[in-house]
Amino acid sequence: MLDLLKVQAKKAAELVEKSSFVRVFTHFDADGISAGAIIAKSLLRLGKPFHVRFLKGLNQKVEYDSDELVILADMGSGYPDVVSQIDADVIIIDHHTVVGKIEPMRNLAHINPHLAGLDGTYELSASGTAYVFANALGNNIDLSPIAIVGAIGDKQKLIGGNAEILKEGVVNGFIEEKNGLNLYSGKLREVLMYSLEPFLDFYGKENELDEFLSKIKIDGDKEIDELSKEETSTLANAIVLRLLKIGAYEGVIDEFVGKKLIFKKELISNAVMMTDVVNYCGRAAEMSIGLAVCLRDKNYLEKALEIWRKFRIEILEQIQQWRNEVKEGFCIRYLVMENAPSTSPIASTLSRYIYSDKPLIVVNVKNGKAKVSARSTTKIAEKIDLAEVMRLAAEKVGGRGGGHKVAAGANINPESVEEFLKEVDRLCCMQS
Repeated sequence: MLDLLKVQAKKAAELVEKSSFVRVFTHFDADGISAGAIIAKSLLRLGKPFHVRFLKGLNQKVEYDSDELVILADMGSGYPDVVSQIDADVIIIDHHTVVGKIEPMRNLAHINPHLAGLDGTYELSASGTAYVFANALGNNIDLSPIAIVGAIGDKQKLIGGNAEILKEGVVNGFIEEKNGLNLYSGKLREVLMYSLEPFLDFYGKENELDEFLSKIKIDGDKEIDELSKEETSTLANAIVLRLLKIGAYEGVIDEFVGKKLIFKKELISNAVMMTDVVNYCGRAAEMSIGLAVCLRDKNYLEKALEIWRKFRIEILEQIQQWRNEVKEGFCIRYLVMENAPSTSPIASTLSRYIYSDKPLIVVNVKNGKAKVSARSTTKIAEKIDLAEVMRLAAEKVGGRGGGHKVAAGANINPESVEEFLKEVDRLCCMQS
């Protein structure tokens, strides 16, 4: 499945070989950070000088010297106009929908699963694409767990290209698959209270949690990784019932019941927990710490865990604050926030666990800008392509948008929010 990608990866490797300095730009979420780490590690092993910078997107300026090689990771495929203006050799390592035609000023290698017959929404993330690139540079199979971090972070399925990478990791002893639940490691009570994937809605509801534990007859102080098979099965059944009760999308059940991934060589062995730690470092604007964890630098592990603990509480409190402010349109639900610390995690949680029947559009007006996160489910995405909806609606109000069918975003002017939401609703109605 990855053979066509490897052709472009080989072309990209040739550009790296002839370059004297590499300028890497990548996204600030788990997929972007892990992609950046894979690229950085492979360049380190080559002894190639480089610099990594994190961007929120290509609406931010790309700074480089003309004799440098520019690598755009987890971005670029949807911005042909921006890429066409870069006066340097360029490598795009992306998995977003390809929009328009790039007319490069110099050499271009474009590595994207969509250009190789793979679905970049579900089957291969930016970190997985970076992994293919890294192995064109040399033997970097030990980075397979980091590629899986990006896939989990982008709510992808472990099929297609992701399945190939997972298999390589397992066969070579870097990843272990176990039967179990994809939950954080730690004491059961704490794991259930603070869980965001899956979101169990126990935060601030200690009495409900006590009743839940009493019914399943499992000690909340037990380490979740030490539960017996019988206890694990009982817990899984109880969690499924709770998820269905709060209105979660049924597809999330398959994500946490069944196989549990263990990273054998990483600083955090629990795959789901490592993904969230890296993701929250990005959301807290501490991307370099998330990068360090992916690069196996023990000096930054405790700081990363501290960010993770603090940020998940912040998100849980934001969900409590905003969940009842969600409004309903004809074919969408929407939420307009002001000065919220984060947009994407709130949109993801609410759309998957509380309001899973329609696309959810979350707008955060902050610092004179309006950031939009749009989320839906795989079932809704069979009809509605949020990437296309965000692109068209944003363009109508003078902004920019794009992404994936199930997860997309936009940047617009605060004055255009109402018009933008009406256009999004209209487009979603047309597609549904």
